[in-house]
Amino acid sequence: MDLELILEGSAFKIYGMLVGEGVGAFLERLRQENPAEYARMDRRLTQLSERGASKHRDEFNSLGRGLFEMKSRGGTRIVFFYDAGHLVICTQGFAKKAQKMPRRELDMARARKADYERVRQQGGKFRIIVTE
Repeated sequence: MDLELILEGSAFKIYGMLVGEGVGAFLERLRQENPAEYARMDRRLTQLSERGASKHRDEFNSLGRGLFEMKSRGGTRIVFFYDAGHLVICTQGFAKKAQKMPRRELDMARARKADYERVRQQGGKFRIIVTE
């Protein structure tokens, strides 16, 4: 399983799963297409890496089953979960258009989390990709 290092802070290392578009590619596309929205998500990622998730529901929210969403008022979402104390694994990023979390995105996040946990439990290897 491939993971991409997104950000390393004093509290957490944030990795993105390299499945589908990948969180890093999603963020790069967001940066190019909507710099203001990218800046908001970049602040959330920095906050998460340095101090952890805030309790403000307009910034971070629990989705149940150990999944959380990082969000902005512009509708951008990144779904993630915690692992091994100081790791954050992001499953995907997307633009949310309706008020309710899309079932497809939630199912995808649950499946990716289960895949990650299965590989980890079986002692599988993770390849870490570091980009600039």
